[in-house]
Amino acid sequence: MRLPDETHNTMTSIQLFWLFLGTTWAAIEIAIALKTRVQFTTTAQFEYRSERLIWLVVALALIAALWLKQQHLMPLPIAMLNRQIIAIGFFVAGIALRCTAVFSLGVFFSTTVITQDSHILIEYGPYQFIRHPAYTGLLSSFFAAGIAMGDGLALLTLFCPIAYVLVQRIYIEEQWLNEHFGLAYDDYCLRTKKLIPWLY
Repeated sequence: MRLPDETHNTMTSIQLFWLFLGTTWAAIEIAIALKTRVQFTTTAQFEYRSERLIWLVVALALIAALWLKQQHLMPLPIAMLNRQIIAIGFFVAGIALRCTAVFSLGVFFSTTVITQDSHILIEYGPYQFIRHPAYTGLLSSFFAAGIAMGDGLALLTLFCPIAYVLVQRIYIEEQWLNEHFGLAYDDYCLRTKKLIPWLY
């Protein structure tokens, strides 16, 4: 069935807009990774200290979600335009939060889990509410991408594996930070949540 020209043009415009957003996001992530990546040769728990496993899971989850999107097995009960508005809002907010978190940490941000001798505990900006705002931003953006796809199964396939590896990564990070900062980090954990203010 051929779509009306107006609907077809709207869908094409939305697809082009998502292509622009996705390309911009990818460029930001590549720039962050290149600027902050730390090289190391041997380590315990390498998989979760490095960003490699995370982005492998992202790639596989995205491919699977895009395939499921085409199957229309569990369509989301939200009108297409409303769904896109919601998705774009979550996506832009996620990128903004991630960038704010990276800039707040400054030289202490790294895509590899590592602490420096001069490391200080950052408690301003988004870090006064949650301990891992960069990951909250990342999850918000992937949640948005799943919403935009319009299929519940695609959304779950994209979001759940990524959330799992990020939670594992957070577990490793918090071990390192606790060892480095000791009681100061314990106190910080009591005042903040991991990913969602006042909830989790």
